[in-house]
Amino acid sequence: MKLLSLLISLMLGAAVLLLFISPWGALERIVSAPPGPAVPAASPQETAAAPPEAKPPVESAPTPDVSKPAAEDGGPASAPGQSKILLAREQAEVERSAALKEKDHATAPAPPKTKRYFRVKVRDAGTLEVRRARSKAAVIGLEGIEVRSADETCERRGGKAWPCGAKARRALTALIRGRAVVCTLPPDGESDAFRARCEVGGEDLSTWLVRRGWATPKTGAAPALGEALDAAKSDRLGLWAGD
Repeated sequence: MKLLSLLISLMLGAAVLLLFISPWGALERIVSAPPGPAVPAASPQETAAAPPEAKPPVESAPTPDVSKPAAEDGGPASAPGQSKILLAREQAEVERSAALKEKDHATAPAPPKTKRYFRVKVRDAGTLEVRRARSKAAVIGLEGIEVRSADETCERRGGKAWPCGAKARRALTALIRGRAVVCTLPPDGESDAFRARCEVGGEDLSTWLVRRGWATPKTGAAPALGEALDAAKSDRLGLWAGD
């Protein structure tokens, strides 16, 4: 009986001693931990030899290239060198167009000069005498036509003569009626005697004389004069009245 009491006292003393020696947290882990296989602790050599855990690479966002100009209207952006080439081509095209225009302007024939004459005298149906300031009068022959002289006569179908030259001169004098006559000067300019196309009030004198039957076109004259001659003959005007 005494031996049993001694054993119980020893067990109680050991339990009290264990409580003072072990921390409460370790005791709780021992009490609450489920039973399982023990994991051996790694040695210092194994810890040093183990490689670090590899991490997956992190993809970074692409950095925008600020050296390229942004495209307009959503189209592809052009490189700075390409833009310079386009600008150079456009500049060259502008300079080439300007050079062509300047060349055309330089090579284009100058418009013929005209002169207005006042106090015009009709010598015959194809010749005008004009007064000029500070110089003697100039004689202008109407270009492209042939006329009768002022004192020339013509014969009708029956053989009767009539003053066709004088009548042609009077017809032209009546058309001018003291108005100014505008003549196109020859390339060499005005001289004391020259041939020219002249008009009065926008009416070409050469064409008017042929159309009225007072003149005939020269060989190689403008087609308009030939048409005027056909019309005068058809209407039996002027020189063609007695045919």
